[in-house]
Amino acid sequence: MIFEPKYFYQTYLKNYHRIKALYLKQLLDNPASIEPDPFHVGYGERNNDEISLTLRSDLRQTYFHAIETFFEVFLALKPQGTTLIDDTELMVRLTNAKWQENYKAISCIAEDDQALAFLDNLVTFSGRQISVANYLFYPIVLPDGSFPKQVLNDVANSIEAIKYGIRTIAIDFTDREEYNAYKHGLRLIQASSKLALANPDSLEVHIEWDISQSMSYYTRTKTPGEIQIITKLFDSERDFKMTLFCSNLIHSMIYYRQLMMYRAKEPDAQVAIRFFGRDEIEDCDKVNVPIQNLVYSFYPIN
Repeated sequence: MIFEPKYFYQTYLKNYHRIKALYLKQLLDNPASIEPDPFHVGYGERNNDEISLTLRSDLRQTYFHAIETFFEVFLALKPQGTTLIDDTELMVRLTNAKWQENYKAISCIAEDDQALAFLDNLVTFSGRQISVANYLFYPIVLPDGSFPKQVLNDVANSIEAIKYGIRTIAIDFTDREEYNAYKHGLRLIQASSKLALANPDSLEVHIEWDISQSMSYYTRTKTPGEIQIITKLFDSERDFKMTLFCSNLIHSMIYYRQLMMYRAKEPDAQVAIRFFGRDEIEDCDKVNVPIQNLVYSFYPIN
């Protein structure tokens, strides 16, 4: 059975990022619930600040991974023109995907507001003409009389919201330097705890921000010899909500296909159709911190 490509849908962890985001948020809200580490002897006292930064960092990485996972599946299912791929071959397409091409496609979506226009193109699926977006996110909802007109309208409105959301996460993901800093060597430092604006003569502080819940990483620029330190203040509430949004997108692409392939075993089972709304996505996208990106440039002395 494991060699049957469609088995992928039956076993896929479609709620992976949702579950991970939920438990990380619970730990952030209640760090005291973390049990003492039996192997911690000799590694110093419990450091609650380190625990908080670790959880926030992990939630941030989870968001990036959710975006990456969504686009891997989204681009693997994307029709080639008007030709639909064989859904049962998704695992093979994911295995053979080239990340450079996918990243280029994500960058295009982030930079070009017309890059998702293909979602409005029509394709023939199960003998019915539907939009590419309908095929990708709601393949079981067809204009064949099985669903009331209101549901079809709700799907159309949901698709418009999805387009907005896809571009939002594409823009977030184009900042690959931060994601790479987590993935490659965990090359992060806690560079600052406060940022203040002061009078240059009297040094009187006029504005001060707490940036203790932040991480910084180094990156090279196109200017020869220049290195930048970029400091990101964690917005864990936004990371949490946007991760759930990405997880819902992934769920829609996988769950309905799973139903199509295995529903014959439960033909009378009720199906929940979930819709997206732009207002809700905008709420997820809302910034909850007073300051975000700080950039310092310097030229190291050789």
